[in-house]
Amino acid sequence: MTDIINIVPMSKEHIVQIAKIESESFADPWAGQIFYEVLQVPDCAAFVALKSESVAGYLILRRTPPEIEILNIAVKESERKKNIATNLFSALFEYANLEKAEKLTLEVRRSNGPALALYKKLGFEIDGYRKNYYENPKEDAILMSLKLKTGKI
Repeated sequence: MTDIINIVPMSKEHIVQIAKIESESFADPWAGQIFYEVLQVPDCAAFVALKSESVAGYLILRRTPPEIEILNIAVKESERKKNIATNLFSALFEYANLEKAEKLTLEVRRSNGPALALYKKLGFEIDGYRKNYYENPKEDAILMSLKLKTGKI
């Protein structure tokens, strides 16, 4: 039997778990306070993937009509390769449709092969690079986007 994944809006009750996933996932993690601040920013939205009421992953975005920028996405290490990120993107696509977004954008470390593979599978294309964008370690960012048709992929 597979575990049921529920995608819900992020709330302050999720932040402790999100901050833990963040610190385990990134060399330069966001400080926990940033997640509280995201909840206060009108142009931001965030989703969490819940598995048995525990946060398995999250996605944070910023609306800049007609685009949506994916600011952050991570999945708990023990839950990777279980379609959690794909489920988060499905929720994002529904949200983008409701928002009538025309394009999704994101940036990713050049060395993040699993994320690049997922984004390409979802239809994202490489738009360019930002040299030495990331710190710890210093690394280029790959800029990617996905054009949506009238808010639909």
